[in-house]
Order: sequence, then structure tokens, then C-alpha cells
Amino acid sequence: MQVKWSLPAQADFFKFYESALQQDPTYALNIVEALEAAISRLLEFPRLGSPVGASGHRKWRMKKAPFLMIYAVEDDGLHILRVYHERQDWGLPE
Repeated sequence: MQVKWSLPAQADFFKFYESALQQDPTYALNIVEALEAAISRLLEFPRLGSPVGASGHRKWRMKKAPFLMIYAVEDDGLHILRVYHERQDWGLPE
């Protein structure tokens, strides 16, 4: 299984990472580690996340970091659609 990132998801994560890096490099590293752990878990169990909306998207809350990933399970792997802060208002990607 492979992982694909949408351009908006890449921008979302980079924004959070850059902000964390300026505040505390250790926290920024923790965010990366939480992301890696989340993706590893979802590659093992792709349908583990809660379904959201009617389009088959799922959400997964990263452990030890206040972020949610919106993703789709595809035949060849995961497609990360967006990354949101858990307190951020978010809508479903189309």
C-alpha cells in the first residue's frame, strides 16, 4: 500500500509544522512522529478511521498531537486529503 498526499493536505501539514518549528523544535518533531505513527497504523488498518460524509472519506485523530487527517481508502493505498487542527472548523473535501 502506498500513501498519496493531496496538495492541500501537504500545505496544511507544512503550515502546522512550520508554526510548531518556530515555537519549539521538539514539538515539531513530535508532530512528525505522530504523523508517521498515524499513517503506519492506517496502512495496517485502512478503514480504522470514522466515516465522514457520503463520499467515503474517513477521519483519524493523530495521537499525541491535536490534528485530524481526512483521508480516502483507495485500491492502491491511502490518499491523505486534508490535515486539520482538532479545534479548527473543517468541511469535507470534494
